[in-house]
Amino acid sequence: MMTKRSLSVLLLTLAFAVGSIGLAHAPPSQPPVIGTPIISPTSPTSSNPVTVSVNVTSARSTIKNVTITYTNDNWKSNTTIVATYNATTTTATGQIPALASGGHVEYYIVAFDNAGNSNLNSNNGSYFTYDVPAPASLISVSTLTYILVAAGIAAGIGVVAFKILKAPQGKSRQSKSSSTQDQNWTRSSA
Repeated sequence: MMTKRSLSVLLLTLAFAVGSIGLAHAPPSQPPVIGTPIISPTSPTSSNPVTVSVNVTSARSTIKNVTITYTNDNWKSNTTIVATYNATTTTATGQIPALASGGHVEYYIVAFDNAGNSNLNSNNGSYFTYDVPAPASLISVSTLTYILVAAGIAAGIGVVAFKILKAPQGKSRQSKSSSTQDQNWTRSSA
């Protein structure tokens, strides 16, 4: 026959066993691991969308989705895109649309697994960044234009100066003509 004490010990043991089973099957609490993203092209222009690729793994679950959140106005506004995830290569890929020349982009990655865990990679709060360079400065084009015009003027002045220096000084000489017609004309007009 069981005493109250034996019954209490049995219930406590049973509760501990059930709790242990529950803990063994509890969802993993280890978040996904997000690598350092790379962009392509590495030096985008205003006509290039930028592809962001990043390695994302989860030790105890499968990846549910990966998002890329970016801004081009210093976080006054932002856009979040859902990346495509390839479980075979463990690579998430998303595309940020082409941005205007002179733009600065900051972004971070968030990954979610099917166990309900998530992780953020914001480059330790500094964000990942890239710049879209401004077009060539008009000043440099103008400078090149001035140099070419000056070179053209200098060449023209050089030709004029050469002709002036080549011309005889003082009275002009008359050249002797070898044709009899020219000689006759000179005699008759004298």
